[in-house]
Amino acid sequence: MAVARKPNQLRRVVGSAILIFVLLLIAWPAIEFLVRSTAAPSRPSDALERLERLALLRNWMMNVFGYGWFFAVGAVIGSYLNVVVWRLPRGKSVVDKPSSCPFCCTNIRALDNVPVLGWINLGGKCRACKLPISSRYPIVEATMGTIFVVLLIVELLAGGSNLPGGELTSGRGFAEVVFEMRWPIIRLYAYHAALFCWLLPWALIAWDRQRVPRSTLLVGALVGFGAPLIWPDLHPIAAFASQASPRMAELFATLVGTATGTLLGLAVRWLENRAEDDLSRGWAMPAMLGTIGMFLGWQAVVTIAAAVLPLYAAADFIAARRGKLVRRGLFELLLTGATLLYICCWGLLVGQVWLPGEAWSVVGLSVTAPLLLLSFVLLSFASRPQEVDWRRFQSQEAVSPPRCEPVEFIT
Repeated sequence: MAVARKPNQLRRVVGSAILIFVLLLIAWPAIEFLVRSTAAPSRPSDALERLERLALLRNWMMNVFGYGWFFAVGAVIGSYLNVVVWRLPRGKSVVDKPSSCPFCCTNIRALDNVPVLGWINLGGKCRACKLPISSRYPIVEATMGTIFVVLLIVELLAGGSNLPGGELTSGRGFAEVVFEMRWPIIRLYAYHAALFCWLLPWALIAWDRQRVPRSTLLVGALVGFGAPLIWPDLHPIAAFASQASPRMAELFATLVGTATGTLLGLAVRWLENRAEDDLSRGWAMPAMLGTIGMFLGWQAVVTIAAAVLPLYAAADFIAARRGKLVRRGLFELLLTGATLLYICCWGLLVGQVWLPGEAWSVVGLSVTAPLLLLSFVLLSFASRPQEVDWRRFQSQEAVSPPRCEPVEFIT
């Protein structure tokens, strides 16, 4: 007897919404033509109001389509990063086999593999074995989609108003920036979005206590160093004020930022406490700080480290006093969030005299340097071996030696 299949309501709702929206986009020119060609209003103010309504509706449709498209791109990249986080640290390839259930190894269908919606459609369970699938997969996909949308709103659609030195273009919105192909701000947006394609996976790999794959470091360095040499406008703020050529200034900013972030990360790795079964060996923090400096410059990595490392050092110090360890990966995720917040407020933060800027000054380090020094002091005290209280091993009563009783063998 055949079992009736349960109708998929989510697929119907999502499919219907997408179909209606696509048809509306296709039919929009005809709708606008019909509205414009109707009988002319009696007053000029009515005609102006009609045109304003059409423009408002057009902008609303572009915003809905644009936000949805950028979120979908980020979610698809997040879906691929889930594969990277699971396979690469375990020595597996990310291209030779399709996605499969971790329990029954059944290949996941294409419709079930749609980011976020596929997991919701299955109810968080495998279609074949009905065992639960971790909720981390849709969370990572939604997080990457959200990061892409946040950068889209703050940086791309705003014409770069969040950047040091002001906006890169006078255009605003999808019509004046994306559709008119304002390449300087589009390249910068793609460069910053690519940064989080390394930060988030490394934080998740650290959370799993796995090693950071060397291949990801190599690809990150290739993008971080290669892109500014091809397009020498990806660092809004130079490392130092100089008269060098644009490409030399970009190369210098990348090198100084990478060296600064890597040195800060190596200092943290050398001082922090780690569990013996932690396969990451603390390499996630140097990799992340070095990459932040590579993509954003030394000013950014110093400010971000000064905001995150004191929290990490204080937590490590308190945990060491209690004989515990800080959860690996927690502050790597916090570092990723702090980087996103810094990019959103980049121009505002660089404009502060007491934070690092383009002009080197002691005043610019008056806040970040003490915070970093405090972090290293707390980490050094937390990693110092505790004194052994030998009184715990002293006993008032004499301990008699163990008796050696003969062992009888039954033959």
